[in-house]
Amino acid sequence: MFPNFLPKAVGQLTESASIALAQSIQSSAIPTPLINQSVTTTFVKQGSGRTPILLIHGFDSSVLEFRRLLPLLSGDNETWAVDLLGFGFTDRLSGIAYSPTAIKTHLYYFWKSLINQPVILVGASMGGATAIDFTLTYPEVVKKLVLIDSAGLASGSPLSKLMFPPFDYLATQFLSNLKVRDV
Repeated sequence: MFPNFLPKAVGQLTESASIALAQSIQSSAIPTPLINQSVTTTFVKQGSGRTPILLIHGFDSSVLEFRRLLPLLSGDNETWAVDLLGFGFTDRLSGIAYSPTAIKTHLYYFWKSLINQPVILVGASMGGATAIDFTLTYPEVVKKLVLIDSAGLASGSPLSKLMFPPFDYLATQFLSNLKVRDV
């Protein structure tokens, strides 16, 4: 039913859209210059079309964030959703200095390994910051940029210096509060 690399807790999903998307999650070993081993990266690919769409989830999320949007887009488009480095079901390996640069580098090598043609890049919430940074670094890769309720910290922002352990964990806990996200 579910891919065997997903945690057993995936069996507790109850929403049909979440179950269907979880059943279609794939993984691939993506080599990057970040570490001397490949990063097992989880993603979903659905549909077909001329210009691929690549969906980037928000902070402390996963491809499941797109459980309702991805099926709608994939009706007429090749649509990808990827779990960013260290998030969702993608590996968080020791030996990697996790940073916006590492996440962007991993995303580039994912794109290069599996898509390798210009994309419509969609960044949701904090994933918008990654999408903007990626587009500015690799403009030849991004045909169009779409931001959905985008948020993020610019490099060099005084607040960005606070996003390291344990503050990144505390921010995750704060953002995981349903009352905070419901506003």
